[in-house]
Amino acid sequence: LYCHTATGWTHAGWPNLRCAGLAIGEANPDTIFLASGNGVLRSRDGGATWRVTTDWRVAEVLAVALDPFTPGVVYAASAYGVWHSPDEGDTWTALPAAASHPDATFTPALVLDADRPSRLIIGTEDGLFESETGGQAWTSVGPRVAVRSLAQSSARAKVWLAGTEGHGLLLSTDDGATWEGKAETASVYAVAIDPNEPMRMAAAGYGTGLLYSTDGGATWQQRSLDVSARALHALAFDPDHVGRLWLGTVGDGAFFTDDLGETCEDAGLPETTLYAFAFAAV
Repeated sequence: LYCHTATGWTHAGWPNLRCAGLAIGEANPDTIFLASGNGVLRSRDGGATWRVTTDWRVAEVLAVALDPFTPGVVYAASAYGVWHSPDEGDTWTALPAAASHPDATFTPALVLDADRPSRLIIGTEDGLFESETGGQAWTSVGPRVAVRSLAQSSARAKVWLAGTEGHGLLLSTDDGATWEGKAETASVYAVAIDPNEPMRMAAAGYGTGLLYSTDGGATWQQRSLDVSARALHALAFDPDHVGRLWLGTVGDGAFFTDDLGETCEDAGLPETTLYAFAFAAV
C-alpha cells in the first residue's frame, strides 16, 4: 500500500505484500481494509499498524468493499467466493456460492449498490451475479463470460460498467436488468466512471490500451499514447481534480492524464505494479 499526498508517495503497511484492492472508511478515513493474498487486513490508524482479520479459510482476496448503508459491514471477494463481516472484520462468514458452476466462485469484482441497501453485484469467472439480500441469494445477470472489473456510476446509480476477459465491455443503463456489449474483443482489467462528468468513462487492460467514452458508454475510442500501450491494471477518476484519470500499470508505476490520454504524466512508483486506487476524504 502506498499513500499519495502533496509531498509524494509514502509506503504504508507490511512490506512484500500483494494487495489486489482496498477500501477506505468514508466517515473515518483512518480505517483502511486491504484485499491481499493472505486475507483481509485492517488498519484503524491510517496505515501505521495492521491486523489480519481473516483466518486460514480466507485467501487470495481480490476485492473488499464497505457497506454504504450499514457501518461496520464489510464484504470481501476472493478466488474461492464471497465473505461477509458484520463487525468491521472481527468475524467473517462465507456467503452462498453465486452458482453451482465452479467458475462462479472465482470473484475478482464486487460492488455494493450505493442507491439500494442490501444489493450488490459481483463479477465472476462465470459472469455477473446480483443479490438483493446482502449475498444470501444470487441471480445471474448478463452474459456468462469471465468478468474482471466492475463499476457503478456515483452520479447515475442505474449505470453500471463491467470489463471482461476477451469479451470487451458490458454496459447497463437500467440498473443491471440488461447488459450491452462494447469493444467486444478486448480484455478489460479496469473500468472507471467519472464522478464529476458521469458521461465520461474509461477502460483498460493487458494490450488493450486506454479506451474512453464521452457519451455514457455508447461509443468508445482508443488512445495509442505510449503509456496506454503498456499493460494497465488500475484506473480511477480523481473526485477532487476534475477530469484527472489515474492509471496503474503492470511493472511501470503510476501515471495520470488530464485529457483522456492525449498526454500523460509520470506519477512515480517506478517498476511497481498497481492493482487499485482509492481516495480518502481529508
